[in-house]
Amino acid sequence: MITRISEIIHEWTGWCPNRNAMNAKNCGNTTFSLGADSLQVKNPGPSGTDGSGTPWEGRYEHTQRGTLILCAVSAAIILILALAYIFGPEWVALIVAGILIVVLAIMTTLTVTIREGLLRIRFGPVGLIRKSWPVSEIAMVKTVTNSWYYGWGIRITPYGPLYNVSGYEAVEVQLFSGKTFRIGTDEPEALKAAIEKARTEKKDLSRSMGPQ
Repeated sequence: MITRISEIIHEWTGWCPNRNAMNAKNCGNTTFSLGADSLQVKNPGPSGTDGSGTPWEGRYEHTQRGTLILCAVSAAIILILALAYIFGPEWVALIVAGILIVVLAIMTTLTVTIREGLLRIRFGPVGLIRKSWPVSEIAMVKTVTNSWYYGWGIRITPYGPLYNVSGYEAVEVQLFSGKTFRIGTDEPEALKAAIEKARTEKKDLSRSMGPQ
């Protein structure tokens, strides 16, 4: 039961409350590989990679925190509540505080995963905003640097939608349909390599299965 609670908390926040349960599931920055006979521990490295920075078996998961968004929104909420306490509550201020609390819940982290042939993104620990794309539909991926005025959150850019919570680094994904989008990340090379590896493994699997 404790292990399951730890898994749920880690899935939502990226924080591992029970590191003693790590021998059962991946938690924190240590990656585990389930072999044919036993559990094998990989060396610690960047999230979603082994110790050398190489994506592990086409599976990837990394959560980036929007520290500036978190601090700015939290400070604004504290200020509004302090003013409401000193001068009395105003319904407009309380509505604004409520909106900011929602922003904290859904936009302060961005989790990217690659698993079961899908590239997925999820905003915030609540995960109300999420998207996914089959890796088989990805034609090309490259690392890019966004312009500062593209901002954070979900933005429309000349290169398609941008999903970002912090910084300017991202990977740009082009689909076979011609559509493109960008995913903000603080480890662009690792994410690019993980997507490319997942694409290769999907192609190899399709070839091995042959025509149906």
